[in-house]
Amino acid sequence: MRRMVRFEALDAWRGICALLVVLFHFCFIFASPLMDARLVANAYLFVDFFFVLSGFVVSHAYRDRLHDAESWVGFVIRRFGRLWPLHAALLAAFVAFVGLANLLPHPDRLALSWGPGEYSAVAIPLHLMLLNAVNLHGMAWNAPSWSIGAEFYTYLFFGAVCLLARGRLALVAGVIALACVVLLACVSPTYMNSTADFGLFRCMAGFFTGVVAYHVHERLAQAPMRPSVTGTLVEGVTVALVVLFVVKAGRGPDAVAAISLGAPAVFAAAVLVFAREAGQVSRLLRGAPFAALGRWSYSIYMGHQIVLMVAVYGVWLANRRFGFGREIEVMIEGHAKTLYDLGGVVPSFALLAVILGVVIALAAFTYSRIEEPARRAFNGYARRREDRIGRAQAPASRA
Repeated sequence: MRRMVRFEALDAWRGICALLVVLFHFCFIFASPLMDARLVANAYLFVDFFFVLSGFVVSHAYRDRLHDAESWVGFVIRRFGRLWPLHAALLAAFVAFVGLANLLPHPDRLALSWGPGEYSAVAIPLHLMLLNAVNLHGMAWNAPSWSIGAEFYTYLFFGAVCLLARGRLALVAGVIALACVVLLACVSPTYMNSTADFGLFRCMAGFFTGVVAYHVHERLAQAPMRPSVTGTLVEGVTVALVVLFVVKAGRGPDAVAAISLGAPAVFAAAVLVFAREAGQVSRLLRGAPFAALGRWSYSIYMGHQIVLMVAVYGVWLANRRFGFGREIEVMIEGHAKTLYDLGGVVPSFALLAVILGVVIALAAFTYSRIEEPARRAFNGYARRREDRIGRAQAPASRA
């Protein structure tokens, strides 16, 4: 049986990318000099790193365990338990926060509605069913969770492909990934910034590219690589190339270039390099601080939006009472954006530091109190179910 490996450096990159997504969302709510940094303005692309890495590690963990309908059900139970409990808990927190805010004076952006809108009651059941990336409603509630809905249904599809493709999984995965990229090129006006509209296809493009990358990694891993100067150089060049790609992929989320469609391939190359852990960059990433960020990455990604919205409400109240944090309208690549101007670089970065600290602290809490208990509970249920089925089949096989 193939030995399960923990890709520690890749886990750390997941945490770093989650923090970059936090910076991206901060800059489109609060005026900040970071808005001028193209790496931050295009940081929505790091969601595609999550998708590629997910395809890579899920292939590693489950490809050889999916052999019939029963194993597919067990896989779905485990992946549902990995994603849905935290999503549901944070959605409930969002509903409670916005509902309470609507009983008090509140900014227009936090207004509840019964139709279209960011905080629409209609969107709640869609989010609970993880149907938030198939163009049934625009971005709503915990906006980053569109990717979780897309990923869950991609898991279901991956399991089915494993059962049907058998020994041709890499080929089929490559065809699926390429087809999804072509589809996005043809129908998505924002290319790789597709979210609640064509987000499912964006996820599948990245995930199945990750599946192909895992098969390539298997071949490369037959020749062990020790940490070396060459490995460090390769890792450094890889980081530089990823940064260059993200910087050149557009001018923010409303001016996305067609080159952004190359994100799955670029991130797959980075995953292949850092899966080998052959350089000093990987050694640094395996350190305790980065390892913690990797563990908390899902909670960082899922929990940061509610922290940002609480900050919005606080700044809005401060403006009403003290005149601090006025709303301004700025044009970004021809698109009007309403931002909160905190009055300078120092207060902007001070607020960002507070938000990052709260996001990380909240992530540590939700990881230990929601993510891990739920994962263990669902994994335990799936294991007990498989044991019952195994015991029931044993007499029949002996007969």
